[in-house]
Formats: sequence, structure tokens, C-alpha cells
Amino acid sequence: MSKIRVTEIEVENYRSFGQKQKITFPESYDKPIAIVGYNNAGKTNLMNAIRYGLYEKVSEDMLELKDFHNCEWKNVPWIRVGFRAEMGQDIIPCNKCFIETVIEVDNDKIINVKDDVIKYDVGNINKKKWHVKQQTQIIYINFHTIKEEIKTQKGSWGYIKSFLGRYIKKTVDNDTAMLNKKEHFERCTKTATETILKNTKLSKFIEKIRGHYSVNLRQVRDTCEVQFGLPNYEDIFQEMIFKIGLNGDNEKLIPLNNFGDGYISMFVMAVIQAISEDEDNKCLFLFEEPESFLHENHQEYFYKTVLCGLAKKGHQVIYTTHSDRMVDMFDTRGLVRLEFDESNKQTEVRYNKTDDISSINTNTEDGLISMKDYNQFVKAIDPSLNKIIFSKKVILVEGPNDVLVYKHIIKQKILEIINENDEIEDKMAFADTYMNFYNIAIVSHYGKATAILLMRLCNHLGVDYFAINDWDLPELSVDVLLKFSTLEEVQDSEDYTGLGDRKGLLTTNWNLYSQASHNNIHFNVNKLEELVGYKLDDKNSMKIQKKLQDGFEITEKILPEKLYKFLALDKLER
Repeated sequence: MSKIRVTEIEVENYRSFGQKQKITFPESYDKPIAIVGYNNAGKTNLMNAIRYGLYEKVSEDMLELKDFHNCEWKNVPWIRVGFRAEMGQDIIPCNKCFIETVIEVDNDKIINVKDDVIKYDVGNINKKKWHVKQQTQIIYINFHTIKEEIKTQKGSWGYIKSFLGRYIKKTVDNDTAMLNKKEHFERCTKTATETILKNTKLSKFIEKIRGHYSVNLRQVRDTCEVQFGLPNYEDIFQEMIFKIGLNGDNEKLIPLNNFGDGYISMFVMAVIQAISEDEDNKCLFLFEEPESFLHENHQEYFYKTVLCGLAKKGHQVIYTTHSDRMVDMFDTRGLVRLEFDESNKQTEVRYNKTDDISSINTNTEDGLISMKDYNQFVKAIDPSLNKIIFSKKVILVEGPNDVLVYKHIIKQKILEIINENDEIEDKMAFADTYMNFYNIAIVSHYGKATAILLMRLCNHLGVDYFAINDWDLPELSVDVLLKFSTLEEVQDSEDYTGLGDRKGLLTTNWNLYSQASHNNIHFNVNKLEELVGYKLDDKNSMKIQKKLQDGFEITEKILPEKLYKFLALDKLER
């Protein structure tokens, strides 16, 4: 019986990781743990750090300069993984242990790698991390190479690369009933071979070879023997080929690897589910983007049925993902969000809170997003979740017309800035893709009440955002908000009481302002349509688009300096 659970990891100077980053994983948690972030944020590097830090052998010849942060020898990688494990009697009891991977470098060359198990108590007889790999069930699957993960055969060097092959071998090696049948198998195969060869042309041909070979070597005839290369008892179970009945017809069996990657992913699901039913072992599952090759509905099915199912049975599941269908925003204790800091050129942990959510956010009854907010969640948050989680920056606007207008004016401003830049050949394409390249998304919140939820979500996840809303109070200056420190001060002011039945608008604007910082919010004093020269109040997107094409002056009233800097357009000028 074995159990293993990763409790924390510290990474320094490994690939995109520069300064030491620490991530903790909730210990008493029955849900999967998602590692999210936009492309090149460092998700795979973190997953590899867990693998190499916990159980994969690290030697001098397997590391290269590219594994050192910024490809500099002085940035020596260091990984420390904390874990809890039960691996039988007198191995590693269920205490908190660490494996520290220390790399020694001299004259731009790796000279030594240490990766011992460190425990708080003394006297443990096992000091090498290969015991962890040998004695526990750790299953890593890269869903990008899904066809490789179902090959059970040994490779040219005698190693088994796939998770399925390794699991089958470990199962066979530890099955007493199968080991007891080994002698019977060898006796039966020998008898069957002799019976088939008896009185055959092949046996006579082999006899001639043996005779000539004995003469050539000047050997006594009986000392030379020719045998057939029958598989070893243990190896026959590594030569399995899974076949599927074509269109449900078992008379037409097709090897599984002839099917598409999505079909194979479904098979891998079944394998994982079968492994999870082993009550004797609590495994660690490490998955790289399990949503690969699955459409949205099956992504959610995989998350709820397989990933959550594994966690409910006591296994630990850690996975990387690009899909918002595989993240539970009603419980973010199992969420790790990474971001690549362009200024420091390193991966940083932007979100990793394993506390009970209700202790982090008391603004709602049940945590970050409570069921009383469910209507707003379905309306605005759920459709925008992917953009928020996987973007570096987010611009929050009121509705579709705002998205239309701000995409247009940002593009026009970029074209204006780069007009004289001869280094940029296709200026239109550059302007079109500027926000995509810098992972900046524009999200509609469809109302100020929902905007506060989205702002709170961005704050919680560590996502930089800029909120744009209509002021809706022409008789008051936006600067009136600077006079107040609390909502009570707002409601006690003459500005508030003088608004009559419209005073709720000032309360809402104050709530937006207080949720953001001064540099993260802008109020359009005039309605957006007026700022682009559209006089009607019919929200007609076609007519607004026509007005944008006709052209208008882009002023600071609609594109303030703080939004200009948020978009890094000031740097683009330089």
C-alpha cells in the first residue's frame, strides 16, 4: 500500500523561473489542482519541476544550458519539493519530507547533482528519491503526445516510456499470482514449440545450421543449441495491442492507435479511471493539458468525471490547462495562476491561495462568488472567464458597442504612433494584433453591478485590469469621488442627497471607484456614443460602426492617459 501527496514546491533559476517562487498545495482537498496562465507563462516548466524535483532522476548529462534561467551558468537551477508519503513499513512514514535537487557547477560545467530526501526527524533509512518513484504510484501523462502514452512496448534502449506501459509492468511485477505461474508458462511454451517443430522442414533446416556451425567452431555437436526467441514471461504483457470494434462491430477490430487523438483521449480516460479504483494505493496524477483534442462539452465531462472523480477517491491531481471548462471558479483553492513578468524576464506566481475562500473575501456570503451572484455569473462572468484567467491584462467595458468602439480607437491610435516607423512593414496587421500579442483582452460586463464582480475576480486572481464606465451624472464632476474615503461619507454628503431618486448612481460609481484604484478606472462623462459623434440613443451597432469609419477625433475624454499607459502605448512611442 502506498500514498503520496505533494504539499509544496520551491523553484529557482529553472528555465523561465528566476527568483525563488513558492507554491503550496492544499493538503486536505478533494478537488483537482489547476495550473493556468497564458502561453509561455511557465506552466510546463512548473510541471517539469515537480517531476524532476520529486521522482525523475536528474544527472549531470541530462541538464543543458537552456535549463539555466536566461541561459546563464551563474543561474544554477534549484528545486525543493515537499511531500507526504506512506510507502510501507520502515520506508518514509506519513511525515513531511522534502527532496532538494542541488546542482553544482564549476567552469561552466555541471559537475554534480544531489537530490536526497530530507526529513525533519532522523533515522530514516531511505535517502534517495528513486525510492519515491519505485514505491509509490506517480502517473504523468502529456496529452499532446497521446498516441505515445498508450504504447506499452519497450523502446530501443529497453525503457518503457508510456504511463500505461510502466503501470502494467509495475502491476505484473507485484502480482504474486502471476509470478507463481511463470514456470508453468515456460514449460508450456517449450512443449508447444517442440510439438509444432517435430518432423518439419524447418526443424531439419535448423539441424543443418547447427551441424555446420559446430564444425566451423570445432565444437562438439551437442554443445551448440538453437532456440526460438520466445518472449520472456514478463515481457509478453508489454506487447499488448488494444483494438476497438469498427463502428461497434467486434468482427472488425482496428488497433486503437489508428483512431484520432480525441478518440484515444477517451480511452486514456478509461485507463485512468481503472487505475483510480485501486484502493490499496493513493496516486499522484500529473496531466499536461488533458483538454487537448476534446471539444468543450467533453472537456467539462473529463473535468467532472475523471479529474474530480480521482480527487474524490483520495488521489492528488495536478494539471495544466488552457480551458475555462476545467476550472471551478466557485472554489479557487485549487487554482495556481502563473504569469511571465516581461520587465524581470521571469515566471511569477500571481495566484496561489489555499485558504478557505470565505476568509479571503467577506464581501459575499459564501466566498468569492456566491450562489446569490449566480445570475450575474452566468450573464457576464462565465462567458468572460477564459479571457480573464488566461490574459495578462483585461479592459472591462459596459457592453458590445463599447468593445466595438475601444477596439477601433486603440487600433487607430496604434496606427498613428507607428505611422513613421519603417521597421514595421505591415502596420495594419501590427495594429490589429497588438492586444493579442500582449495578452490584453476586452471584456463586456453588461452593467455596473456585474462590473464590481468582475473587478473583484480580477483582484482576487491578480489580473491587471482597467475599468471603463459611463458616469451618468452630468451635474456632478467625476472629481467629486476624490472627496470621499468611505461609502458613509458619500451618503452623508450634499452631493448625494441633492440627487434625489438618482442618488443610487453616485453610490454605484463610488463602489466601482473604491473597488479599483484611481489609475485603474475611467468614467466617460458624456455617453460613449456622444464621444464618437453619434447623437442617437438607439444602441445601433451598424450605425455606430459607420460613424467610426467616417472618423472622429480621439481625445483624452475617451482615451485617457492612464489607459494609454495601461496599454503600454507610451512605450510603443519610444
